[in-house]
Amino acid sequence: MRWPLWPKKKVEYHDTPQGILTESGIWYRTTVDLLNDYAGELFEREPLGVHLARSDIWIRSPHTLSLWLLAVGILFYTPWPLVIVIPIFFLSWQMICPALLNYTMLSLVRILDAVLLQAILYSAILSVLAIKGQFQALWIGMVGFIIFRWGVLTYVTRPLVGPCWQKMYKLPVPDHILRGCIIRSALRNGITLTNFKKIEQSILRYMLKRKNGGND
Repeated sequence: MRWPLWPKKKVEYHDTPQGILTESGIWYRTTVDLLNDYAGELFEREPLGVHLARSDIWIRSPHTLSLWLLAVGILFYTPWPLVIVIPIFFLSWQMICPALLNYTMLSLVRILDAVLLQAILYSAILSVLAIKGQFQALWIGMVGFIIFRWGVLTYVTRPLVGPCWQKMYKLPVPDHILRGCIIRSALRNGITLTNFKKIEQSILRYMLKRKNGGND
């Protein structure tokens, strides 16, 4: 997953027969043609790349919020409980965030998602901890920063999160979040959306085909 120094308001993407791949490395199982059928009028006002950027940011929100919580925690609290609390928060938010998409919070997460701000924050906090001689907190902060920046917890928790997502959400999570972004934007612009069932059925057919080993 590639994160720019400052989150883009509009991302580049590749449209393939298997779905849409954004420059952040996130796959969506729908295609540009299907989305244009669904929300072409909306994309004339706000391009698809804008909605994909918002969706990408929300998908990254478990990492983003965990990084900031860890930074505050190691500065003001006893460090070792954070080794348990932060992963629990990460896991919980990963499971429920697709259902909690909110444009106000999305704006905040977009700012917190900035790699430049995160780097400045951790540089300052780790320097303070080093000066104070709080080396346990310093090492926990350094290791935590690397784990979240490299997405290690995503891979570690996926065997648990994946089955939960399948039970909680009908669509793959990226598509679920993208749909939420598009619907909220359409409501704000007074645009009526149609043909979503076509998109949903297409994605579900594709997922079923993958599950069956590519056989129709």
